[in-house]
Amino acid sequence: MSDLHYVLAPQESAGDDHVRLVEWSIADGSQVSAGTLIALAETTKASFEIAAEASGYLFHLVGADDRVKVGEPIAVISPVNVRPEQAPAPASSGSPAIVSAGNQTFTRKAAGLIEQHGISPDVFAGMSVVRQADVEAYLAAQRGPASRNAQRFFAGEALDPDADWDAALASEELRRLTELTTALRRRLKARFNRHVPLGTLVHDRWAVAKEYGFGEGTSVYDECLILGDVTVGRHCWIGPFTVLDGNFAAIRIGDHTCLGTGAHIYSHHAIDNILTKGAAPVHAEDTEIGSGCFISPLSIIGPGSRIGDQSFVASGSFVQGVFPALSYIAGTPGRRVGRVEIRHQRVFLRKED
Repeated sequence: MSDLHYVLAPQESAGDDHVRLVEWSIADGSQVSAGTLIALAETTKASFEIAAEASGYLFHLVGADDRVKVGEPIAVISPVNVRPEQAPAPASSGSPAIVSAGNQTFTRKAAGLIEQHGISPDVFAGMSVVRQADVEAYLAAQRGPASRNAQRFFAGEALDPDADWDAALASEELRRLTELTTALRRRLKARFNRHVPLGTLVHDRWAVAKEYGFGEGTSVYDECLILGDVTVGRHCWIGPFTVLDGNFAAIRIGDHTCLGTGAHIYSHHAIDNILTKGAAPVHAEDTEIGSGCFISPLSIIGPGSRIGDQSFVASGSFVQGVFPALSYIAGTPGRRVGRVEIRHQRVFLRKED
């Protein structure tokens, strides 16, 4: 059909070459209108929603958790409620991302593996969407025990599969280590009703902050990655799996600021340098976050950003820019969507038109 409309995997930021589809918001075959949010996707830098650009009936071309090259189709919108028998990608985007046969859809990589290994598509009967992982699982099952017993190496050393590799599990050293960590976990459960990763279990969060010269009352989970020139004020909370990358330029964080789990703060990026094969320099610029700010989990603050005091950054945002105090920041790319209002010790997030 010439009136089919393809929904293509977008490029949200420089350097993206693939997009992972996290989940579909609209069921396969459902009717949609232009502007309807149809899917949630992500790259290594951010998560974002994809909207339909036309009205009609939406048919999925890839499944949840599939990785798709930027510019290739993830769905097709048809004016009639009938799945197209074949839905190739537009000519400008290269080879098709999917191959349809009857009521089945094969992702491009799955179809390539099937052709490469001479597998009959009947093997996957009953599956509406066949992905690369499905074909690989089938191939692994066909290889059987012989491949699982193939020679394996570690640091260049050939490993003997018949050696007693479980001996370490019965060692006195492991027994004592297990007893110690179990005792520490029991203590944490009894006193604070919590469980934490091993690093934070054996390294006090406040001691870690003190060792790095951060302000009084600040705590830093051991799972935080700290690089380069980083200054953190007093009474801050730096959550687990966060990144404070102050290589090439400085990061400055004020007092009473919170970095939620998985938040990343950067003072440089190497996008230009990598894409030009080293011709362009690494971009570096000081990054500053004011006092009393809340940086929500899984947010990314890019180099050169200036976030004013008592600002709020919504979860999953990619922020790069200068924002005044009391800003409500959200989205990818992040923008000021409203203001923080504080009245009588209560906080209100007010959206602006």
